[in-house]
Formats: sequence, C-alpha cells, structure tokens
Amino acid sequence: QFLKQEEMLDKVEIWAQKYPYAHPFWSGSFSAFLIITDPDYAKALLARADPKDNLSYKHLVPWIGNGLLILHGPKWHQHRKLLTPGFHYDVLKPYVALMAESTNVMLDKWEQLITDGKPVELFEHVSLMTLDSIMKCAFSYHSNCQTDRNNTYIQAVYNLCHMVH
Repeated sequence: QFLKQEEMLDKVEIWAQKYPYAHPFWSGSFSAFLIITDPDYAKALLARADPKDNLSYKHLVPWIGNGLLILHGPKWHQHRKLLTPGFHYDVLKPYVALMAESTNVMLDKWEQLITDGKPVELFEHVSLMTLDSIMKCAFSYHSNCQTDRNNTYIQAVYNLCHMVH
C-alpha cells in the first residue's frame, strides 16, 4: 500500500504502539527497514560488529568519499585510530560553551515559533545550529547564520540545494 507522506507518520505511530520494540517498514516491494523504537533493542543492535551493508552505503561514496562511515575492516580500524585522539574529552571540553551558545540560539527561535503557533522545521534549525557550532569551533567565526536570513553562505547553500533537488 502506497501512503502519502502525511499518512506515513500516522501509520508508523500506530505500528510503534502495536509493536512496542521494533517493526519492519517496507519501502517499495523489495526494500525493508527495521524501525527500532526501544532503546535496549537499539543498543543491542548497535553494539554488534556485523559487516556494513554495501548496498546502502555505496550511494554515499560519491558524496562523502571513503571515510570512516563507509570503511570497514582493517582500513576502518586504521582511520578510527587516527581520528580518536581528536575527539578526546579534554580536546572537546573548550568547545562545550560555544556549542551550548549555538543550541540556546536555536531553542530561543523554537520558543518564539511555538509562542506564535508556527511549526518548527527540525531539519532546517538543527542544520543551521550545527553549522553555527562548526563555524565557531573550527574557524572561530561567529556567522550568526541562525538569525541572519540574508547570510550569503546560507543563501548559496540553499540555492545549490534547490538546483540539485
């Protein structure tokens, strides 16, 4: 049965209530996804070291390359070993305040939207908050991309996305 996008979320919610731990979700006739709604089930699944499904990941290679997400086996271990020190707690600790600042800007925007009775588009807001955090942490640049709708970089990204999609 093909569902409209707005019907799909309702259906997934019904299935989640009927099957409180996990349930299959079919996309077309041949692709199934396992929707896990229980944290303990997710933890057990994510803790496994099963090989990655090349069919799912091969579409990402042209976009993100052969990085840590795509790799497996000895090459994955080598890359992981190189990256791990950069994500040590002591290295990331100074950035917590900057990320919290960006998060607070996003939450303030959400509060205003909710007060005005408007919907909150999570993808847009979380993407901008993430970019804001990266710009502050990696480049020490305060772009105000979350609040400045005329930000040239953001406009360029939106234009590029509209051309691609």
